[in-house]
Amino acid sequence: MLRYPNVLLFSADQGETAVLQQMLEEHAVVTPVHSQSELSSVLESGIYDALFWSWSFRSGTWNDALREVHKISPDLPVIVLSTAAEQRAWLRALNAGAFDLLVAPCEPRQLLAVLEQAAASREARALRGNASTDVHERRSC
Repeated sequence: MLRYPNVLLFSADQGETAVLQQMLEEHAVVTPVHSQSELSSVLESGIYDALFWSWSFRSGTWNDALREVHKISPDLPVIVLSTAAEQRAWLRALNAGAFDLLVAPCEPRQLLAVLEQAAASREARALRGNASTDVHERRSC
């Protein structure tokens, strides 16, 4: 049975949150959060397929912020939404552990395509993890 992906939307801007939520809500279950503490709390209490992250950080804080997210949910694909269209910003985000960086504003089909890829990659990692556990258990018998 098919299900909608469960998506977190992290943004401090209420207007941007409303626009992104409207673009995604036909195709995903969207949970908006507006602070890092709220994000941590929500991550600890649920399972999500992807996180859209539209938040301004100084260059040195990407690693720290994404590290915190991945401590709670190691396989969660984080899709960063940025106004910076430069390659260095994209590389910084990827090096910090992001799944991808999209330049805002972006088209709904672009958001959905990246969401689909992110959710599929998370599902594939989960299946690989289960398969390797099954193989290990079979070898142990």
